[in-house]
Amino acid sequence: MSSRDDLTGAVDRLATMTNRADGTAYLSPWPLRDLRDLAAELGLRGVGGLRKADLVERLVEQTIGYRLTSTALRRR
Repeated sequence: MSSRDDLTGAVDRLATMTNRADGTAYLSPWPLRDLRDLAAELGLRGVGGLRKADLVERLVEQTIGYRLTSTALRRR
């Protein structure tokens, strides 16, 4: 799966999600290798030793979580 176009599509799809649970459900079925490729595409470092569930959580926080937190802070 991890062609550059597929990864870009995944990044775009994560960008449209509005909650962490959707992101977790979307990424959980992915093979670990593809999750690591996605992490590299997003520029995440230090994820090589993470368990799959921890990597999914980190990816969701980097994408959806970051956006939700930024939006909440701007509304203050």
